[in-house]
Amino acid sequence: MVERLNNSTGVLATLRALQGAAADLSRSDARLASGLKVTSARENVPAFHSSEIMKAQGSSLNAVTMSLSRAESISDTAIAAAEQVSDLLIEMQETVTAATGEDLTPEQRADWMNRFADQKRQIEAFIRNATFDDANILDGSKPQGVSFIADSEANVTLTLAGRNFLPGLDIVTLDSYHDLHNPQNAFEAKTALEQSIKNVGDQLTEMAGERKRIEAQKGFVGKLADALAAGVGRMVDADLAYESALIQALQVKQQLAVQSIGIVNAAPQTLLSLFRG
Repeated sequence: MVERLNNSTGVLATLRALQGAAADLSRSDARLASGLKVTSARENVPAFHSSEIMKAQGSSLNAVTMSLSRAESISDTAIAAAEQVSDLLIEMQETVTAATGEDLTPEQRADWMNRFADQKRQIEAFIRNATFDDANILDGSKPQGVSFIADSEANVTLTLAGRNFLPGLDIVTLDSYHDLHNPQNAFEAKTALEQSIKNVGDQLTEMAGERKRIEAQKGFVGKLADALAAGVGRMVDADLAYESALIQALQVKQQLAVQSIGIVNAAPQTLLSLFRG
């Protein structure tokens, strides 16, 4: 039962248990504070490496989402302007129809001509103002369209086609000769107007299709980003409920180790009492 004089193996063992409990408690505290069970490569090399790769992919997908959001805004702006052009072309039908009458006085015809000219200028204003972030796909300034990255590797792109809605061209075929100065010219303007309405409708159908493709790709990218974030979480996020319970257990273990040291230290005192007697 006699302890060694130069060291106490019981105290040393209990001290190691106390130090182990303190170290475990410190690590668990750190995990609970940071919310991470893997904070560096030395803790778990495979998990840390994989999580870093997935985080990089997630960052790339965030950039893709921003690119597609810009595409949505440019598309929405263009569609809104094209719809306004379509509505105005329909209004212009009333103007040209009234101007086909042969019994108009010069003053009446002049009024219809001025109204028609104002409506054409308004069409141009709609088109030239259909700009978002310096991109206008309706005024002919982007003949190749505008392309946007659609995947994290930048291998896939989506393109909004460039169009030219300005009057006198292939879509809005009304030109400077359609000024309603006589009934015959008004009939020609009416024919050009009908074709323009059809052309704008066809273009709106194509533009809506582009917009849906962008929306679908953005939805896919969002789901992929969510899956990556969940994967990173499963590898490196701490289980907070588990860590809380572990901390309580380690605190109890630490207290027991302290009490054990006191008990073990009592043995040498017992030995000394033999000499006092």
